[in-house]
Amino acid sequence: MRTTRQFRTFLILTGVVALVFLGRGWIRWRGEAPERAAWASIQDDLGAQSARIDSLKKVLAVMDDQVADSKREIASAGERLGHWGRQAVGGKLPSPEHRQYLREIDRHNEAVAEHNSELAAMQRVYAEYSTLVDTHNALVDSANVLQRRAVQEGIQLSAP
Repeated sequence: MRTTRQFRTFLILTGVVALVFLGRGWIRWRGEAPERAAWASIQDDLGAQSARIDSLKKVLAVMDDQVADSKREIASAGERLGHWGRQAVGGKLPSPEHRQYLREIDRHNEAVAEHNSELAAMQRVYAEYSTLVDTHNALVDSANVLQRRAVQEGIQLSAP
């Protein structure tokens, strides 16, 4: 079985065209590598930030409970002080009650100091949380821009 010269030419030209298309596809794929690498990096960063944000949310919830407990402790100490104040006659308490009153003042002051310390710690964690959320949102915006550009240019990115 002999092939004609035209058929051989057709096969060669078809092979050349196929190689050209494959070469162009490979060159385009290599040209899109920076976008794919940036996308993968953004996805990794978003995952890590999401985990850190969730962790800080839990820490803030625990701290919020602690602050609420310390508020109740302050209110309770304030009520006890009010009780001793109502017991005073002419602004004075007998010596044993006065010593108890002074201890209640110390407890109240300790509760206030602890509450202020917890609030300061909570504010530091919240500042970190807020900064991280802002950074995360900026990264999400960057990911959205990259994804829109990829769609417009026909770049295939991995699924997030």
